Amino acid sequence: MTLPHPSDVAFVRPASHHLADPRLWTVRPVRILGDAESYLNVKYAIPVGWRPLTLDLHVPLGATGPVPVVVYAHGGSFLGGVKEMGPWASLPRHGIAVASVDYRLAGEARYPEPVEDVLAAIRWVRVHAHRYGLDPVRVAGWGSSAGGYLMALAALTDRIGRLVGDYPAASARLSAVVLHYPVTDFSTIVEDAFEPTAAGLRNAVDVGAQFFGFPLTARPGVVAGAAVSRAVAAAPRVPPFRISHGDADRRSGLGQSRRLHEAVIAAGGQSTLEVVPGADHATAVFSSPKVIGPAVEFIRGAFELEGVAT
Repeated sequence: MTLPHPSDVAFVRPASHHLADPRLWTVRPVRILGDAESYLNVKYAIPVGWRPLTLDLHVPLGATGPVPVVVYAHGGSFLGGVKEMGPWASLPRHGIAVASVDYRLAGEARYPEPVEDVLAAIRWVRVHAHRYGLDPVRVAGWGSSAGGYLMALAALTDRIGRLVGDYPAASARLSAVVLHYPVTDFSTIVEDAFEPTAAGLRNAVDVGAQFFGFPLTARPGVVAGAAVSRAVAAAPRVPPFRISHGDADRRSGLGQSRRLHEAVIAAGGQSTLEVVPGADHATAVFSSPKVIGPAVEFIRGAFELEGVAT
């Protein structure tokens, strides 16, 4: 697969940048993680009328050539969470860079804007790969919970709403996708609930209403159409998926991952569903070697299929 070099992609710098001293917005590396050089709060997109969107980039130390990269979208019920969260901290130790992204939350924007934010981050990583020693071909996606929904949709479409970011010509193609306990279909989130309580069901419905900007029952066709399984069926390309989900998840039931897994298989794609016995939503096991190790091997295998071994 051949992708354009950053110098071949047009770059439109936001007009406000020329008013700032470049020394103030140029990010320099710091050493925080023992295995990586980190670039914190890098601006990857400035949507008109919105705050700048940022990511943290953690590049493995001692690499002898371009390294593969995972773009990570955090969880937080679409209403919270920060880019510093996630199970990705050990990836630089395995020779994989991580770009952990900030995106607009439901209090700021509505579906599908956060999906466009994630797409913009993927494009930014690819365009700037050579500057940071990254491989622009070996780019994978990873998302947890709400971030799993956003990353899954980003993996299946190049554009879903109003385009965000400065690199519309750059590819947002992902070699593979890893998801942890994702939301995948708000139209079935009540049906898929594990041992539901009245309060838990209200919370799930309320989260969906804030994400879409209207009650879920008001426009059921729109809500059903936003399911990741619908995107799989319509996608021109379906990357390989690895999905990990607990069978005791009280926030996003296991059925959410099963639906996506079955849709990928039905479309002729590759999907592995790992059911973690007894695990609830966002528990520590998802950051353990038991779960992370196989995910790393899955990503490496996908990169090898791209024609370049890690």
